[in-house]
Amino acid sequence: MANKAKHIFKSVSAFLMDNFHQSRHLEYRLLKRGYLLYQHEVIKLGKTFELYIRDYLSEIHNFQYKTQEELSKKSRIHTRVSDIFSLRPDLMKQYFDKIDFVFVDYKSLIKEYNTTVIEQEESQSENIIEQEQPVLDDNKDKLSKVRTEILKYESGEKLPKHIGQRMFGYLLKSGYINAYNDTQRIEQWKLFTELDSLPEMSYLRDPDYNKNNTKRINLQLKYIEEFFYLVGLDISITYDQNKLKKKQP
Repeated sequence: MANKAKHIFKSVSAFLMDNFHQSRHLEYRLLKRGYLLYQHEVIKLGKTFELYIRDYLSEIHNFQYKTQEELSKKSRIHTRVSDIFSLRPDLMKQYFDKIDFVFVDYKSLIKEYNTTVIEQEESQSENIIEQEQPVLDDNKDKLSKVRTEILKYESGEKLPKHIGQRMFGYLLKSGYINAYNDTQRIEQWKLFTELDSLPEMSYLRDPDYNKNNTKRINLQLKYIEEFFYLVGLDISITYDQNKLKKKQP
């Protein structure tokens, strides 16, 4: 009985200490969340590692801040975590395949990230470059088609205008284009569309946003989903569940 009580006390203490570390270190908190998601989606559900990385990075791209100083600090940390995922997938697999990921593991991961590089043979590096280039070219062509469609809405050739802005919001949300705050979202919008006109930020922050609580929202989202499918982009659309329920008898 004494050993059992001791074990419970030790487990609770470890849990509380881990939560304390997460509250003090945003970088650790983001990596811990990434570990838990990896264990569930990749290990348990069999999700591909590449898709897992893209989905998680798109999730952490949006965050809240109260002051300019907090924005600068969070942007720096979120960018660093994104770089760890993007540049060192070998470290992610090495540490996230473990039974647990605690603060000591986090410190070890960061040390390796700061002091080591991926070891690859020259022939392997050449093969990777040859394999990645067609993918990059393919995405460039797909995004060009999305840009053309967005410009049709911005010019008034197609209506309503916000559908094009929602499309761009989904590119941000899915990680095809990276932006961490409203300033960067606007910069990416202007860079992508080459327009000086400003979109409604609500659609860039949350492309599922139902501004006027319209009944047509799911039809519009369905059109966007089908367009992305035809273009060849794997982008998830979240439908308005309230509208779906009202359609049921």
